[in-house]
Amino acid sequence: MKKIYLFLLALCWAGVSFGGDFVVIVSKDCPLASVSTTDLKRLYTGKLENIDGTSVSGTNLSMDNPAAVSFLSEIVGMATTDYKSFWLAQQIRGGSTAPAVKKSVSDMISYVKDNANAVGYVPKDAALDGVKAVEVK
Repeated sequence: MKKIYLFLLALCWAGVSFGGDFVVIVSKDCPLASVSTTDLKRLYTGKLENIDGTSVSGTNLSMDNPAAVSFLSEIVGMATTDYKSFWLAQQIRGGSTAPAVKKSVSDMISYVKDNANAVGYVPKDAALDGVKAVEVK
């Protein structure tokens, strides 16, 4: 019984840590193979521009996309309304610029494919034509 409990607990932990409805993507020309959740959070809140020596810029899907809702909640730790408010406050203070927003999954994939420093995310079931998924640690 204890083994079953530990197994189920491990599955739940894995789902919380890596179980988003999204996959993080970069251009095939980008050398990144993995990225930490901490670096992603810092990237998407304007506090990071370089990961492992690679210049990067975050790109969001439209805030009404379920993958965006999941990514912002699980990685950035904010609801979409809080994230919008965060960036509005940054603009008022003259802080960093919010990540670009792409209206569709195909727009996101095209943008990331054509921009070697772009980091984005798409639904897990999206076709990754011309981009690669990176491991989120």
